[in-house]
Amino acid sequence: MYSAAMYLGGIVRWLLKGCKSNLKDEILGHFDATWGRSYDFENFIIGVVTVSVILALILWIFL
Repeated sequence: MYSAAMYLGGIVRWLLKGCKSNLKDEILGHFDATWGRSYDFENFIIGVVTVSVILALILWIFL
């Protein structure tokens, strides 16, 4: 589950950067960390937040 959130976070980060960086480098964490312990951890946090927002929207729409 950790790696799935990491991959999702890498994809979201790549999209937020305007698709200007290399997707493979984003997912594998080949960049320097800016606000977290490591780039992988930052991708994990972004992935968890993304999944939380998606689940909240789904619950709000259907309930």
